[in-house]
Amino acid sequence: MCIRDSVNTGVIGYLRPYQAWLGAAVQGNKEEMIIAAAGIDALGKSFSESLQMFKHNWEAGLNRKKLTYQGKFDVQEDIKEWRQLAPQIERYGSPNEKLAYYWTDVLVNFNNSPWVRYSQNAMGAGDAFTRTLIGRVEMRMRAARKAIADNVDLDDIQKVARDTEQNFREQIFKQDRHGMWVVSDEAARAAGDETTLTQALSGQLAWLQGARNTTGLRFFFPFVRTGVNALDLAQQHTPMLARHHGKWKDLMNPNLDPAYILKKYGIQPEDIPQAQALMKGRVASGQIMVGLAVIMGMSGNLTGSLPADKETRDLWRMRGIKPFSFKVGNSYISYQKMEPFNTILGMVANVTNYQHVLGEDLRDDFLNKAVFMASAVIVCLLYTSDAADEGLGVDLG
Repeated sequence: MCIRDSVNTGVIGYLRPYQAWLGAAVQGNKEEMIIAAAGIDALGKSFSESLQMFKHNWEAGLNRKKLTYQGKFDVQEDIKEWRQLAPQIERYGSPNEKLAYYWTDVLVNFNNSPWVRYSQNAMGAGDAFTRTLIGRVEMRMRAARKAIADNVDLDDIQKVARDTEQNFREQIFKQDRHGMWVVSDEAARAAGDETTLTQALSGQLAWLQGARNTTGLRFFFPFVRTGVNALDLAQQHTPMLARHHGKWKDLMNPNLDPAYILKKYGIQPEDIPQAQALMKGRVASGQIMVGLAVIMGMSGNLTGSLPADKETRDLWRMRGIKPFSFKVGNSYISYQKMEPFNTILGMVANVTNYQHVLGEDLRDDFLNKAVFMASAVIVCLLYTSDAADEGLGVDLG
C-alpha cells in the first residue's frame, strides 16, 4: 500500500502543471497556458533528480538517519526523547517501571528497525520525490515567465526556459550538507505540503496542531491531519464546494491584495495568475472525468450494474453485454477492480443507462454526486492507508 500511496502522491504532483494549463485554457489566458506548458515540459527532465532524492531518503531511512523533509511527525526527535528517559527510569523507577521500560524499548527498537519501517521510509522518500518534482517545475515556469517579461518570441519560450531554468535554482532550492537540493522557496514548499498532505492545520482546526505533544493524542494526530488535508484538497477539486474554500476566495477576489497573498501563501504577485489557473483547472478536471463517463454511458460504451428486471437481464446475457465494463468494439473490458474509479464509473453508467427510470431530479442529483466523487478520487487514495504510511510505532508520549 505504501508504494501505491507514494505513486499517488507523485501523480498529484504531476497533475499540477496539467491542471494549471487546463485552468488557463478555461480562462482564455494564453500567457499562463505557455507558462504551464513549460512546467509540463519540465516533468520529464526533473524525473532523474527527483529519483535521486527518493533514493537518498530511502537509504537514509534504512540507516535510521534523518530524512530531508519533515514528515507527519518527527520520529528521530521522538526516539531521542525516549532514550533520554532511560537514566531516569534506571535511577528512580520501581522494578515494575523498569520492566515496563525494558519491554517497551524492545518494541521501539523492533518498530524502528530498517525493514519494519519500510512503509514509512517509502512514504518519506516518495514525499521527497514529489517535492523535488514540484520545485523543478517551479524553476522552469519562473524561467518561462522571465522570458515572456523579456519579450522573447512566444514560439521560443519553451527553448529559452529550458536553457535558463538553472538561473532560478537558488531561488527555489538550497543545497544541504549531502549535496542534495532541498526546496526552500515558500510557495513551492507550501505546494509540497499540500500535495503530500502534511501542511499545518489552520482556522478552527489549528488547535489539533498542538495535539501531537499531548499524551494519548500523539498517536492519533497524524491520522487526523492527513485526513483533513486530503478532504481539503478534495474540496479544491470539486465544483461548487471549491468556491467556498478559503484559498479560492482569496485568489479569486477581484480586489485581492498581493501583499496579503504573499504573506499567507508565499505566492509572488507575478505568480498569482498561475495560482488562479491551477484552482480553476482542479475544478475542471473533476467535471471532465464525469463528462467523459457520461458520453461513454449515453453512447452505450459504458455499462453499470445488471438491470433490475429479469427480461432485460436475460437480453443482456443473450447479447453478451457485461456489467461494469467498457465496450471496445465488440468486446467488454471490466473496470470492476479499478478502485475507486469503479464506483464513480458505475454510478455514472447507471444514471445514464436508467435515467428514464430515475427521473430528471434524481438523475441530476446523482450526476452532481458523481462530480464530487470524481474530484475526491484524485486524493482519496492518499489517506486510505494512514497506518501503513506512519508505521505502527509505539506512542512515546
